[in-house]
Amino acid sequence: MFGLVYRIYRKAYRTQVSRSSEQLKAQSRKVSKSNLQEGDLVFFSNHRSSKRVGHVGIYLKDRKFIHASTGRGVIISSLDEPYYRKHWICGGRVR
Repeated sequence: MFGLVYRIYRKAYRTQVSRSSEQLKAQSRKVSKSNLQEGDLVFFSNHRSSKRVGHVGIYLKDRKFIHASTGRGVIISSLDEPYYRKHWICGGRVR
């Protein structure tokens, strides 16, 4: 799952990022949903009540992001889908 973010940042942006979701969050400057730009990271929890990062994607545009889904492979989803609205933690811009 986090290998996708690592590989895209390394190949497309020529930037080395952590493979750990919590370290990726720490390595990023917090960004609100309304200020997301292409290439920003989007962080989600696995449990609604948790603020611990369990899933990371890369923001594309128009409220869409790319991520690796368990069982469905690499997919593009919308931030407006109920699951992702409930599990949203924050956006992050890699420093």
